[in-house]
Amino acid sequence: MIVTLFLLGHALLLATAGTAALRRAGWPSRAPRLAIAAWLALSASIVGSVILAGLTATTAATRTGSVSGRCYGPMRWPCTPDTFSGAATLAATGAVAALAVAARVLWCLCAAYRATARERRLRLDALALVGRTDTRLGVTVVDHAAPAAYCVPGRHGRIVVTSGALAALDDARLAAVLAHERAHMRQLHHLPLTAAQGLARAFGPLPAFTTARDQIAFLAELAADDAAAKRSGRLTVAEALLALAEVVPAEPMAPALAAGGTATGARARRLITGSRPLGHTRILLGLTAAVAVLTAPPAAAAPALSAAVAACCGSSPTTATQPGHVLCRPGCAHPAA
Repeated sequence: MIVTLFLLGHALLLATAGTAALRRAGWPSRAPRLAIAAWLALSASIVGSVILAGLTATTAATRTGSVSGRCYGPMRWPCTPDTFSGAATLAATGAVAALAVAARVLWCLCAAYRATARERRLRLDALALVGRTDTRLGVTVVDHAAPAAYCVPGRHGRIVVTSGALAALDDARLAAVLAHERAHMRQLHHLPLTAAQGLARAFGPLPAFTTARDQIAFLAELAADDAAAKRSGRLTVAEALLALAEVVPAEPMAPALAAGGTATGARARRLITGSRPLGHTRILLGLTAAVAVLTAPPAAAAPALSAAVAACCGSSPTTATQPGHVLCRPGCAHPAA
């Protein structure tokens, strides 16, 4: 049970103090792509810890309890309980909880990706009807007075610019906007955005996952701003953002990513004042920390789970002097491999 308590404490610590510390940290704006990885690692580690806690609770209960059982064949897991004690009840609860959380996460992630893919197809079908291709710029132009630019990511993605944006932006600012949208598509920002949306959907209003969703949406815009600034300059990108700021921003998890979307004023200030990127050493340390947070739960649970598998799925028979797994009564022979 020590491992189970460690995993639950790990999940609780990340969901509370870890989320608050990462949200308040100053370095994510200096390394937005690293920060996106950090938020994904934190969210995945919380989910993984809860699932593994259920599994380790199951193995701990079945190894320490006392439950009579009988054998079945030809399954590798040889015995199941005839009667339920407190240990068996705890084991069943842990297994059901782990399965429920895993199924919920998988279902919501698949639903989120299906929904965004469907929305992208609808947008592309609409653009085929109302848009026209500008081969010089490599974009789709839609006649609309409001200045706006966004990309529809994916395999058949495209960048969309309104006629109002073409009229409002000079060549330099338009190039900055297009560089921003191409960065969204090249860096595949829609994938972590959709994953964050799926986790937020799976766990409802829990602050850890809603905060991760909102932060990843904002960091994706910062990463695209930085990529555009390398080509067009920080001030030019800031001017282009402010020119598009009057457009009502899209939802953070919409299948289209807009240049004038999330927190335009804060992004423009960041570009104007400048932010020194993190050095390679700090980025490497950050990646190491993210990997450590992600791998800590499976590393902690591995010994307990492997011991349970070895006890119940071994090929040697269980005898009265060597009780083996608690779900197998003395003398219950394990089936052959």
